[in-house]
Amino acid sequence: MKIVQQICRVLISQGNSPRPLYNALQSRVRYYSSHDANDREFSSRAAVNPYEPVRVPVIPTISPDHVNRILQCNEVSHQFTPGTSAVSSYCSNQLASNNPIEDRRAEGVCTLTDGLLFGVFDGHSGPECAQVVSERLFNYIAAEILPYDTLLSIREKVEDQELNLVKWLGDYHHATSPNTSVHHRSLVNYLNDNVNMDMAAEHYVPDLLTTAFERLDKDLTTEALTHSESSVFNDYSLRSVFSGACVNVAFIQGNDLFIANSGDCRAVMGIQMDSNQWSPIVLSNDHNAYNSHELNRVRTAHPNEGTTVVRQERLLGELIPLRAFGDARFKWKGDLQKEIFRQWEKHGIPLPRNFYSPPYLTATPELSHYDLTGKTGFVILATDGLWDCLDPDKAVSLVGAHWEAMGQVGPYSPAPNSSLREICTALAQRRYSLRPLDTNVATHLIRYALCGLGHEFDYDKLAASLSLPANVVRHYRDDITVSVVFFSSRD
Repeated sequence: MKIVQQICRVLISQGNSPRPLYNALQSRVRYYSSHDANDREFSSRAAVNPYEPVRVPVIPTISPDHVNRILQCNEVSHQFTPGTSAVSSYCSNQLASNNPIEDRRAEGVCTLTDGLLFGVFDGHSGPECAQVVSERLFNYIAAEILPYDTLLSIREKVEDQELNLVKWLGDYHHATSPNTSVHHRSLVNYLNDNVNMDMAAEHYVPDLLTTAFERLDKDLTTEALTHSESSVFNDYSLRSVFSGACVNVAFIQGNDLFIANSGDCRAVMGIQMDSNQWSPIVLSNDHNAYNSHELNRVRTAHPNEGTTVVRQERLLGELIPLRAFGDARFKWKGDLQKEIFRQWEKHGIPLPRNFYSPPYLTATPELSHYDLTGKTGFVILATDGLWDCLDPDKAVSLVGAHWEAMGQVGPYSPAPNSSLREICTALAQRRYSLRPLDTNVATHLIRYALCGLGHEFDYDKLAASLSLPANVVRHYRDDITVSVVFFSSRD
């Protein structure tokens, strides 16, 4: 413990570390002293001879070019053909904290309709659930929104893998899940179930999105409980369903924007007002214990567990989000879990405490709708790693200023009847807006979240944050995933 305290003091005295780094390292004192044999050895020696030199692991100072390579290596962007949709372009980026990163992202075009899909997926307890949901949810949505006659005519082509329901836009490097044949069979079963239902008159988009979310979460369970050829249970499917993922998806069709959110990712819109100022509109609610409506929903569903169902702002004292895909520990009955763990030797996970009346968790999304007609602006989709560092007002102002600085909006023109004070204020804000170091606005947001200070970037703070050791960084910040979707004014 003394050794880590000395390390913290040395880092601060050298001026190479900001105060938050000191706090993060101090919080890990107990970890190092109890887990690292070398630290225990040096602590014992220091207690005997406090003057004996101590080896201090120095966090390296990295160059600006190295910083930029780290921040920009996962950038993705795409420009849409003008006039083909309400969306003009999008930018996306990720910065890992966990190793491997547990966040995922996806963007796609529905091949049989004019729908566009953008999503961020915040995994927890491993990346498997976020991976499979990011690969599959868009297909379920694309299938669900199809007109009945179209669905009837294409289901055999989908079954024979002659037709894809989604054209993927992102070029990502995560290994795909190994159960592609199982996933395809579930999608075909979903199409057949829809054909066998009388769907001809059903086309209320919020209901369709809800159905797609709920059916995929149900299929994750079905697949996990299906015996594979080599084992009693499907190992990867079990790992997928016992990890979890919060999901926020934007579905844009024509001038209609729909947000479907399950968990604590967030969607925030920035709209340019007549005064040329950017106004934030929060399009989703965080599903956690700080949301009073969500907390009441959970307690109402478990009326006899008021003191135990949410403890210390966590579901059953463990899980922060109150909605999520996967997380079977909070959904399946206790007897089923015990039977699985008895046969599935790789994971002997105990039941949560005070586990009386499952399911405690749902993947059912909360929906919102916004009409984009005649609007110019953007939507920020991000995992909570970004929102831990930036509030919606600041995020929207950063994206708006970046867009202007990159020449996307045009010269300033005061609104009619603007006072001289209002004009001066607007010009001053433009004058002192951040000069972007990144062409990708998602990177710009991540950079500012790590080291923004007023209208400047604190390079030392940024370099120190990106240099944190792998076993420390997760206690300093979370994985960050950001996608920014720009829409053009279209009547």
